[in-house]
Amino acid sequence: MSEVDNIYFSRFAQIKGQSFDYIVIGGGAYGTSFTHRVLQHNPQARILVLEKGNYLIPDHIQNIPPAYIKLNTSVGIRPWTYHGSADMKLSLNFMPQIPYVGGRALFWNAWTPQPDSSEMPDWPPQAIERLDNQWYPTGEFMGRRYSLEIPGNRNQSLNRFMGERLFSQLANISGAKPQPSPSALDSAMATGQGVAPEDWAKFSPISVLVNDVQAYASLKVVVNAEVEQLIAEGDVVTEIITKDGSLRVGNAKVILACNTLEAGFILTKSFPDDKLVGKNLCGHIRSWLAARIPASSLPVLTNQLQTVAYYLPGIDKTTNRLMHTHISVVHNPQPAESYDVLYRILPDASSPEAVATYQDPDYVVIMLHSMGEFLGERSVNSWNYVTTNPLGEAEVYIQMKETDRQFWDAMDKTTYDVMYALAGDAPLEYQHNNPDGSFTWEKSPPDNIRNQGLVHEAGTLWMGDDPATSVTALNGQMHRYPNVYGLGSMLFPRPGSWNPTLTGVAQSFALADELSGPHQDQNQ
Repeated sequence: MSEVDNIYFSRFAQIKGQSFDYIVIGGGAYGTSFTHRVLQHNPQARILVLEKGNYLIPDHIQNIPPAYIKLNTSVGIRPWTYHGSADMKLSLNFMPQIPYVGGRALFWNAWTPQPDSSEMPDWPPQAIERLDNQWYPTGEFMGRRYSLEIPGNRNQSLNRFMGERLFSQLANISGAKPQPSPSALDSAMATGQGVAPEDWAKFSPISVLVNDVQAYASLKVVVNAEVEQLIAEGDVVTEIITKDGSLRVGNAKVILACNTLEAGFILTKSFPDDKLVGKNLCGHIRSWLAARIPASSLPVLTNQLQTVAYYLPGIDKTTNRLMHTHISVVHNPQPAESYDVLYRILPDASSPEAVATYQDPDYVVIMLHSMGEFLGERSVNSWNYVTTNPLGEAEVYIQMKETDRQFWDAMDKTTYDVMYALAGDAPLEYQHNNPDGSFTWEKSPPDNIRNQGLVHEAGTLWMGDDPATSVTALNGQMHRYPNVYGLGSMLFPRPGSWNPTLTGVAQSFALADELSGPHQDQNQ
């Protein structure tokens, strides 16, 4: 363990034999949110968080100096064997896990759309209604707001101009959902707790967890505590097996707050006779398109950095699949002076090359990131699923169907339609990425804008009313093992197309309220 681990966190041997009210598997966004909310209700609640990794960084990667940016692409792991064909010119696989305290939320882009019921198809109505009272406190907790404007990024003129241009062209964008006004396109971002309006940061759960460890003596966080298996006696999970040894559950409730794939691996290894667990694996396919237009083509630019972000939801009516496009528009007339501000606020600062995209003062860069649904099936016959083989090794199976191909074609068309709408009559130059990480700008579009990284995996513990056709109840409680609960996108019957983090945190708050809030006795 590092010195930081020793200061804030515990070793497995230190908590052996202790009793807990909740054992939370995973110290990322959902585990931290659930823990924080429970402790707000009951500061004496005995909570154990088992985190697979150790301490890496103290905050979101974009809240610390840009020198650390390469961590984003160098610390991930894929602890599974992937089985899938090279569909659509790509070798598809899920994006890596981040095995450290904070998890993927150390690097996420902070988009926090709030879905409405039309964007949550196949969700039981009560599961949607259950979140009605959680959206506001969740947004407050995560620092949700709609503008990137801060000192150093006075973006009003570009934001207004491009937002109105995009709004006026919605009818010409295939699949775009109608919007009531240009301001409805403004993207919501999570800026963290206590961030002043004139400042900017991105939400990261690690500071919340570290603060809570110091504030509540009843909270213990054990790092390097990888959970391998659950042991049940009858319908009650009684023991947790980790790489460091076993832990008796006692009367604790076990909260699966880890990655969707990891939860599937743990449960299929633990309960191989439960044929529904791990099925219905679904998530998002992605397309990226970046282009630039001459700065001289826009009349609203200033001599200061202007960075804006929009969020455009959509649907392909042929396949009935949902999609959305993240939109960043940047004019950076003083690259050297603006570098730190640009790095902090960019929604897509995933690598040094990504930041380098925005360094030419003579151009306005438009970056589009479209995502949409690929689906499995909510049955034992699902062609997309996770499992563990007889040796206990994790495996992921993905097969893209013809409907997935049709939908991806439609999503690509939408992506180009958005680009044309934003460019107006200005000439476009497209970014072409090279294998060595460099890029060039060309007048012709790239041959392929599809990304091989599948994201926002969902569905392996999907919720429903019927134990015969679902894995968990509407609150994430397993039908078969009622002292085990899931959180986040593992519960989604279908992924929708939005970033799941806000919804997953809302589910975490809802479960914490039900189990530990003022009226918990009526909800258990």
